[in-house]
Amino acid sequence: MAPALIGLMVIEGFGIMIFGLIWETSLQELVPEEAFGRVASLDMLGSFALLPLGYVVVGWLATVIGGEITIIKLAILVLITIGMALSVPSIRRFD
Repeated sequence: MAPALIGLMVIEGFGIMIFGLIWETSLQELVPEEAFGRVASLDMLGSFALLPLGYVVVGWLATVIGGEITIIKLAILVLITIGMALSVPSIRRFD
């Protein structure tokens, strides 16, 4: 079980690195220079400052409905969100 989890963590880390690279590049290319500071600060707020709130909510959900069910439901939510975002042509093309 541990080797499989380690492998999944490696894949997750790779995915996070690729996402971060694409995200930061997109911000720099698509956000006007005069608004970049404000957009970047909101990005940091959403990315880092709200993490503890997410930990509290996920911990509470895991306590109420169980850890495995929480992971499955949140994974489904992430996949649905990704599908919805990719269904918008301008997002797929970075217009």
